[in-house]
Amino acid sequence: MKKYFLIGGTITFILIFNAGYIFHEIIMGDFFKEHIGAIQRKSYIIPLIALAFILYTAFQAYFLPVYFEYASARYHWGLTKTAIIFGALIGFFWDGLQGGMIEVATFKMPAIVFWYDSGYHTLEGVITALLLSYFYKRYYFPVQN
Repeated sequence: MKKYFLIGGTITFILIFNAGYIFHEIIMGDFFKEHIGAIQRKSYIIPLIALAFILYTAFQAYFLPVYFEYASARYHWGLTKTAIIFGALIGFFWDGLQGGMIEVATFKMPAIVFWYDSGYHTLEGVITALLLSYFYKRYYFPVQN
């Protein structure tokens, strides 16, 4: 379990943290600046963003095995299907729904930004859980799937 958290969590964090930059700055940067530029910081607080991603990755890494044990016993799901469903739920509820709705409610931010960002974070959750499932399968549960 220790290797799963250390190796899987670290590699997943690095990949997801950088994917967030690519999506928010390179792919959708102009869109976000156009729609929320008035409330956007000139310089981001990168250590705070990194901390959020560390907590997000640690949360998924810890609870994916718990969810897998439940889903495999209750629904007979394999690890991949469990990771996709778990990741979509966490991605949407962790940041997409709660964070996005609060941003729309507290900032002068158009709802379209919420929908694009929430869609990305749902996909991000799936990718995170799939990456973690690979390391979980490899280091903790090699006989499954």
